[in-house]
Formats: sequence, structure tokens, C-alpha cells
Amino acid sequence: MVTHVNIMNDASLLGEAIKYFTEELTQAFKNNNLKTVLTKYHYPELAPTIVDDSIGSPDGKILVIGVPSCKLKELQGIFNAFGLKGRLECHTDYESIQRYNFRNLMYNDKYRLIIVGPMPHSTYGKDEFSSVIARMENTEGYPLVRRAIANGGLKITKTNIKQILQEELDSGFLAA
Repeated sequence: MVTHVNIMNDASLLGEAIKYFTEELTQAFKNNNLKTVLTKYHYPELAPTIVDDSIGSPDGKILVIGVPSCKLKELQGIFNAFGLKGRLECHTDYESIQRYNFRNLMYNDKYRLIIVGPMPHSTYGKDEFSSVIARMENTEGYPLVRRAIANGGLKITKTNIKQILQEELDSGFLAA
């Protein structure tokens, strides 16, 4: 059986979809929420990351926030192996992350990099953003935020911590 498709209806639908997405992306851009919308449609790599290089020094602290899939002692060993001894600060307890005041990280010269992993969705300080991670990524004044990703989701592993540290050291953003 041959199905006839009304090309005019398809063209109209395509035009409406383009209009909808254009309006949503434009609004997200105006509200400094572009990365959240692009992530919603599985294109987070298209969004520029707001990074203020003046926050923290290349030899500043590196904050890891999220529940890791490895032991803290293993994370410390990785940092030591990369020449970053004494620079790791962790918040890995679910309840303490939920109460953590992420606003204290704004314009905080103590930190150079924030590596985020799995954490409670509802945390103090997310405000109108979908998550506190989206807030930090889309708001001026936060140190660089890197998501620890494994198997398509947030997951702090030894492998992705090594990869993030190596990339930031190679780029000169971090100093060993």
C-alpha cells in the first residue's frame, strides 16, 4: 500500500519546528541559559563555556564535587601523580553536597577548576537553573566547570579524572 504524504503539511510542520527552536534558543541566549537548552537537545558541546581566566591561579585548588565511583585515596593518588599534590578538595557526601553553598564559589580565587559528578538534583543555590551545574556553567564568576562523564552520564572515575587533569595541564590552564 502506498501512503501519500502531503508535502505542504510537512513543510509547514518543519517551518513551525524551526520557529519554535529558534525562539527557544534565542531566549536561552538572552537568559544566559544556552548551554542548558543545548544539553536538553543533546548538543552541549556547541555552547560556549563561560570561563573567567582571572578566577584562581593556574596553581589554585581543584574542587571535586559529586559521589565518585572510586575511593578518595585513589583520587588523591592521581592528583599526586600529576604533580598536583595538596590541591585536591572534595565534597563527595550526598547530604553535604545538597547543603553546600555553591554561591561561595563565585569569584573565589582559591579555586581554579571545579570537576562535577553525580550529585543531588535539588541543591542549595541552583535558583532558576535546572541544576547547580548549569548555574555554574552559565553564570559569570565561577571557576571553570568540567563535567566528569562516563557511559553518557555524570560519573567520577579514575579514567575521566586523569583525562580532565591532562587536558587542563596540556592547555596551560592548570600548572603542575
